[in-house]
Amino acid sequence: MGRPKGGAAASSSASSKKPKPKPKQRGGVDFKKYKHKVGRKLPPPKNATSTEIKSKTIVLPEQSMASERAGMAVNKRGLTLRELLQQTAHYNANVRRAALNGIKDIVVKHPTELKLHKVAIIEKLQERICDTDKVVRESLYSILQSMIFPSLKEDNAISTRSTLFLLMANILNGMTHLSIDIQLMAFRFLELVVLNFPSSFSSYAEQAFNNFIAVLSNDRINLHDRNKLNSVLSGLGHCLSLVAKTMENDDISNRQVHDLSARELWKCTSDEDNSVGRAFAMPNLLVKLQSLVQILINSVEVSASELCAKSAIDASSSEALLSALHCLDIICRIFIHEVKKPQLRFSISKTQFGPDWLRSSLLIHLKNLWGVKRLFHEKEDGKFFIFNLKIAEIFLCLSAWIDSTMFPAEEFCHFVSSLFAKAKTLRNKDLMEMYLSPIITCIPDLIFNAPDDSKEHLLEAFTDAFRGCKVDCKLIFPYLDAVGEMLLPEKTGTWFAEDGSGVLGYHDVWIHELPRILLQSIDKAPSVTKVVLELLLRIGQYFPTLDCENLRPFIKLFGVESSSGAVELGPFVNLARDCQELATSCLYYFPSLLPDIIGPLASCCLSDALEPLVLFRVVEVLQSTYKAGSLQITELLSFLLLLMARFRVHPGGLVTSGNPSKVSNWDTFKSLNRLILTSLSEMGDGSLVLELMWNNLSNAIAKKPSMHNMNGLFRIIVTLDAGTNKLMNEDAVKLIAGYLVDASLDLSKTIEGGFQPDKTRLFQYFIKPCTIMFDKNDKVLCSTLEMLKSFITGDDHLLSSLSNFNYPGELSCRVCAVTTILIFLCNDRKLHRNLSFGKSVIKGILDYIRHQLGSSGPNVTYEEKQKLRSAFEQLKTKALQLNCWDRSELEGLSITR
Repeated sequence: MGRPKGGAAASSSASSKKPKPKPKQRGGVDFKKYKHKVGRKLPPPKNATSTEIKSKTIVLPEQSMASERAGMAVNKRGLTLRELLQQTAHYNANVRRAALNGIKDIVVKHPTELKLHKVAIIEKLQERICDTDKVVRESLYSILQSMIFPSLKEDNAISTRSTLFLLMANILNGMTHLSIDIQLMAFRFLELVVLNFPSSFSSYAEQAFNNFIAVLSNDRINLHDRNKLNSVLSGLGHCLSLVAKTMENDDISNRQVHDLSARELWKCTSDEDNSVGRAFAMPNLLVKLQSLVQILINSVEVSASELCAKSAIDASSSEALLSALHCLDIICRIFIHEVKKPQLRFSISKTQFGPDWLRSSLLIHLKNLWGVKRLFHEKEDGKFFIFNLKIAEIFLCLSAWIDSTMFPAEEFCHFVSSLFAKAKTLRNKDLMEMYLSPIITCIPDLIFNAPDDSKEHLLEAFTDAFRGCKVDCKLIFPYLDAVGEMLLPEKTGTWFAEDGSGVLGYHDVWIHELPRILLQSIDKAPSVTKVVLELLLRIGQYFPTLDCENLRPFIKLFGVESSSGAVELGPFVNLARDCQELATSCLYYFPSLLPDIIGPLASCCLSDALEPLVLFRVVEVLQSTYKAGSLQITELLSFLLLLMARFRVHPGGLVTSGNPSKVSNWDTFKSLNRLILTSLSEMGDGSLVLELMWNNLSNAIAKKPSMHNMNGLFRIIVTLDAGTNKLMNEDAVKLIAGYLVDASLDLSKTIEGGFQPDKTRLFQYFIKPCTIMFDKNDKVLCSTLEMLKSFITGDDHLLSSLSNFNYPGELSCRVCAVTTILIFLCNDRKLHRNLSFGKSVIKGILDYIRHQLGSSGPNVTYEEKQKLRSAFEQLKTKALQLNCWDRSELEGLSITR
């Protein structure tokens, strides 16, 4: 195997191509390189400088935006109140809107933010009053209305005044803005301030009314978009109402300080200067209002023409016209108030605004409004009828100053009459109540000032409308006020019935309607009940000779008596306390109705639902009516006797446990008892009075009423004639004896369970009238003792029990009952003389008891004998105190042991 070709030659050529060494650099060496062996580390030189850097970790707190807002009040977007307030001035309207919504969100979630930063919020937000964006202005209005103003009312007057100063400056600025929308919105802001802070308006009144005049005179608004005036007219109406209210308050204050001393007057003046609200500068204000009258009437004329030309009335146009008429009405009332304003002694100068000024400044402009009235009168739409009601209200308040040559009185009366007739067809009840009420209020003045030949239609229309008014309608109040003013001279000082006004013929018609309204109102409209009762009472006071035939339905207030004599109670017992007092007082002034009222009235008085004070008041009024000669004595006696005989007494302890709901009225009965007895004693000779009522009284006693009622009837006899011989008959004596036995048995049952002082006093209360009768009539006493003796011996059929007691068969019970009666009688020293006349009966009772003790019959047990012996000894001891016994009689009164 041979070598490869060219081997030697190739090696020689390779050696010839070795790289040449680099030439050495000239000059010095910058750094000397040391070659060290790998893996070996040399120690540093002694002069080496350590270049090591040592550091520690620095932990900083988290500085994110979220961590900075922890615990702060933010809205849904996480913005604070300060940031949102800054964004309210942003150039972008959307940002401003979002900022206001965010502020509202924060205030709702964090109410304390508003309290803490209220001033800062208002200072920033008041700049948005003149914002060019409508949504921003509306949002600001909502925030002020619902959040800021309610909170601002809680602050003191000084801070509120300074805050409102900033708002009003921007509001007044907005009223003169070039943009009509901003102007109109500024008037809404003004209305909001006036509604919430009325006392602040007087400071800006002149500027505000100047702006009202300017905006209402603006042809651009009037011609292009009249509906935008609604907000302006609404604000104007509130401002005018505030002026009228302030004038009324000033009059009240002037009357209060009229008689003050100089020092007090100075103090009052200084207090007014320091107060929040100031009085309006009326001279300047009246001039501005005079300009407003012309502008408003021109606006009404234009609006009326446009509305009549339309086929359908839109709501905004109708509202604008009504607002303009409302403003005119308030201005007229302000003018009238200024003309009628009294001049106090400390006035500086007499006012220049008199009747002549009123005619020249107001009435001359109202001629055009009279033409508008005729234009509306031809229309059938209900809204035109409302317009005419408002126009009629304006003219009615000026009726005293209207000249017939300027406004025909007959035409005006017919116009008002037609309004009453057409009011029946108006379906909207709320509108009718709102706009017809002022017309009704002015009717008395119109009738008084109108010519006689123009009144008949007006009176007829008014009366017909009054009849048709329902008791649950709000118009019933002005109707009743108008009727009262025309019937009574309280307010006007003029008797309509005597001035030839033609009202007299309608008196009976109006009065006849009052009882009907009264009875219907009790269930449907209780507030009307009191008004009608007050009117009836005043009618009775002013017309003492009034024929009450038209008032006969008034009897139904107390009840209705059927042909069988049963009485169905009326609503009187369920009336309010003040209404019951008024109805009771009316009885004094309507005496001709009393004969028919006495029966139902007594049933009402016997009802448990009637309060005691009302019951007493009824008795007092009837007694006063009798003293005045308007009530027959027999009618009053029947009434009082009926109360005494039928009053249901619930004496507490004597009531069974089955009726725990009944509260004791025994004290009420005792008070009624005293009141009745006082009334009877004031009627004259007691024996004659007793003679008049004896038949009814004896019938009442014969019906055996309860013990309390019988006690009252006996007290009547005692009060009038205790010594009467009318009790000297067997039936009366039986009733007296039975009454005493019933009382004694009730006491005996109680004493068996332990001595009770209350029961003892009750027994003394029961026998009190009997002891008085026995003192005045010894024959009645002796007859009663005989009856008691027969009761002991078992002849109980002779007695007449009042309580339907089943008399006990045990001898001891009978003896104890009679012994109790005799012991109480013997305790009264006044009866000793008359009791001595019946000593034979007492001795007979003692003998009978002694005989029973000595007998050994099986019917008398040992326990009964003990009771008999105790009763015998007690009765004997008391009988011996009479000092009427002979020695022989005393010897016989002993028990064989």
